[in-house]
Amino acid sequence: MVEILLDNVTKIFKSGKKTTTAVKNLTLRVPDKTFLGLLGPSGCGKTTTLRIMAGLEKPTSGRVYFDGVDVTAMDASKRNVAMIFQFPALYPTLSVYDNIAIALRTKLSPGEIRKEVLGVAEFIGISDYLKTNVSKLDVNLRQKVAIAKVMVRDPSVFILDEPLTVVEPKVRNELRSKLKEIQLKLGKSMIYVSHDQTEVLTLADKVAVMNNGEILQYDTPENLYNKPRDTFVAWFIGYPSMNFIECEPIRKGDRMYLSTASGSMYDVSHIPDVEKLLEGHKKLVLGIRPEHIFVAREGVKAKCVKVERFGSMKIFHLEVDGTTIKAKMQSINLTVGDTVQIDFHRDKIILFDAESGKSLF
Repeated sequence: MVEILLDNVTKIFKSGKKTTTAVKNLTLRVPDKTFLGLLGPSGCGKTTTLRIMAGLEKPTSGRVYFDGVDVTAMDASKRNVAMIFQFPALYPTLSVYDNIAIALRTKLSPGEIRKEVLGVAEFIGISDYLKTNVSKLDVNLRQKVAIAKVMVRDPSVFILDEPLTVVEPKVRNELRSKLKEIQLKLGKSMIYVSHDQTEVLTLADKVAVMNNGEILQYDTPENLYNKPRDTFVAWFIGYPSMNFIECEPIRKGDRMYLSTASGSMYDVSHIPDVEKLLEGHKKLVLGIRPEHIFVAREGVKAKCVKVERFGSMKIFHLEVDGTTIKAKMQSINLTVGDTVQIDFHRDKIILFDAESGKSLF
């Protein structure tokens, strides 16, 4: 059990004359027993951050602490970190039993090893394969063996780099649930890297959303969805992504509106202290999630240009104010070419500064 702190960490890679800053001045504290998700697009720096935690990469600057102890220069082998990778790291010439048992050979008696291996194999669901050579297993079973192999080590922290990417959907769902169960059962921190938001938002207690080597928001899954701090987080979290409509504030009488280039007006007088909030912001972006749009008797004119099915819901692509937005609705029948009036749930609107992309709330 360990608390991890990355303190102002930067990692720069050099290749000839080219330099790439993979992580920029990143500070992140991971409390003990936390299931942390590192989420972001490919190339955003999340795997480099994970490798720095594990000791597989040394930061160019900044420090790494485990429970207040500076481990920046400490090798990965001395940090008691268990890693599970996208492709299972196993000994191909050994049986499932021996792959799991190998880390216990120097610490336990044969009887104790057998007890540990049988227990973890039953928990993971691979008891029937203990005598099988791992080279004869499919990738789904091999990844289960890899998880069992690190479980018996009793590590201080688990670090997982996209461990479910290569397994089939049914097994992915099974292992997703099992990983959370493992974390709660053992009371250890898990650091989970993925570009798949469904996995991360389902599993993690806290999530760090990264882009261009920086953490844009470190928060609960609920806050990332409902209170994104900028347009990138708002766009990246959720499916379909949040809709954005460019506008500018206008006062009419005692009410405040957002006006679009095509002349549509959105009343935002319900927002507390809205006039003070909008002061100094000439250009804004109105953000609204697809599920917070509805067909109304009075509203903004919208033309349906495409329809997608998403489970029991339908995703309607609607032309509004010269741009296309998406609305996720149930029990509404629209076909391409139909024109309707739409409105937003006003308490779900999020406003962003158009220049900085930062939320005003």
